[in-house]
Amino acid sequence: MNRVIFQCEDSMEGILTGVYDAWASRVGHDRVKLEAGPDHEMELFSEYRRVETDGEKAEKVAGTIRRRMGQNCWESIYQATLAEEKEKAEAVYRSVVLGLSLAQRKNGSVYRLMENIQEPCIFQVMTLSRTVAREAHRYLGFIRFQEMKGKLLYSEIEPFGQILPLIGDHFANRYPGERFLIFDRHHQMSLLHQPGAPWYLFRGEAPKTELLEQSDGEKAYEELWKRFVDTIAIRERENGGLQQQLLPLKFRKYMTEWG
Repeated sequence: MNRVIFQCEDSMEGILTGVYDAWASRVGHDRVKLEAGPDHEMELFSEYRRVETDGEKAEKVAGTIRRRMGQNCWESIYQATLAEEKEKAEAVYRSVVLGLSLAQRKNGSVYRLMENIQEPCIFQVMTLSRTVAREAHRYLGFIRFQEMKGKLLYSEIEPFGQILPLIGDHFANRYPGERFLIFDRHHQMSLLHQPGAPWYLFRGEAPKTELLEQSDGEKAYEELWKRFVDTIAIRERENGGLQQQLLPLKFRKYMTEWG
């Protein structure tokens, strides 16, 4: 019998909707595969079904994971859906199927799915989750804001994973009275925060150039910062290899002191 491949949007909501539709299809878990995003090779003798992202379906799956497998399991699966990995959707689907199957044997109590690290799908979800969390943590120290006219703080990044949802609370708590925008150029996604309001995400191209004109004092402060960094550097103790290990080149492109 042909395999049924469900193709979903590369987002948390898209993948969880795919999990819902694949499960509800009743074609059998052994015949189902879940793919996120457009970059997959077509397989012979397979039936393809397009998944339309549905917030209600995604929330039902998320609620089931929290209720049956616990908050820690949900956080690992959620972070895995943000990773830059072609097979992440399939790993998430297999993990949910395994988790619900094992949870049935616990008579309603929470099943700690992520402890089954010997299972390939669980190991992959845990690995992806940790990779995304580690990258998000590193960006907390590497993001640099520029002050634009209109009192907007603006920053650009190019992370591998979709880390914006993981860093929103940090910067909202750090700058509660500021209006700031962080643009993820790699995923064409933005995080916007307004004073006194929750931050939110939206997809789309980078803001128009005319909206991102630097404030009068920004260039002066940038020059002062570069001069400060250069002044405190100890040339005799420079270690290029260690420096690149601690501060990879991908971060430097958008850092003021390296501009």
